[in-house]
Amino acid sequence: MTTLNLINAAKSDIKYSLVTFPDSQPHIKIDTATLGDDRAVCRIITRISNPSDLLMPLFAKNVLSYEGFEKVELYISYLLAARMDRVMTGGEPFSLKVMANIINCAGFSKIRIFDPHSEVSTALLDNSYAISNTAFVADALKDYQSKTSSSTAEGFCIVSPDAGALKKIYKVAEALNGMEVVECMKNRDVKTGKLSGFKVFAENLAGKTCFIVDDICDGGGTFIGVAEELRKLNAAKVILVISHGIFSKGLSLQNVDEIYCTNSYKEIQEENAHITVIDVQKYL
Repeated sequence: MTTLNLINAAKSDIKYSLVTFPDSQPHIKIDTATLGDDRAVCRIITRISNPSDLLMPLFAKNVLSYEGFEKVELYISYLLAARMDRVMTGGEPFSLKVMANIINCAGFSKIRIFDPHSEVSTALLDNSYAISNTAFVADALKDYQSKTSSSTAEGFCIVSPDAGALKKIYKVAEALNGMEVVECMKNRDVKTGKLSGFKVFAENLAGKTCFIVDDICDGGGTFIGVAEELRKLNAAKVILVISHGIFSKGLSLQNVDEIYCTNSYKEIQEENAHITVIDVQKYL
């Protein structure tokens, strides 16, 4: 399979250049001499973190179809608007549906998405499949174990930060040989976004290393609130394992000892000793 890699040009079979016109329109120029003779299937690897990112794979698909590729697949590391998977309050758009309608118009033969926020993404996108975060979480735990003296998972537990994460968490726990799951809950005001009422359904976490697992870290308020409650229950360590790191308020999260994330949303410099970044393309 031929690959057009829009995340890392050095890993792309097809050579290309990206430019932005004076009116801010993004543009791609594909070197047709590097397309090769096999025009059966081409895979586009991309992240969609902003509107320009959305347009680029659509432009690339247009070129590849003109150049005779029978099928063009789209592999998405991060899907813009995935969190807006319903209308929360009056006057707001169903953003994910709008995004899906635009992508569907391109006619990709297959779409794969790394750890989408909910099943709504794959329901709205034609020919789409979710890539589970299970392998990523397993790699994160394995890496952490390799750096500690503990050789067993007896002192570990996976923490579901809220009700929305529960379904995914239990699938991950099952894949990790039934690792203990600790459930949490919170309240969110949908109008203001304010968080409150954090609660951990456990009596004592003394000696436990708690891995909070979720898909997206934006400002980090959920994880700061959960970590505080875990500390009150005597958790030894709190590790955040997050698929998509936006970190709009920085990488320092109170009461969180270490962070594992991918570069699905953006490239992250590991300048801080407490963060480990795993290349998302390992899972695409």
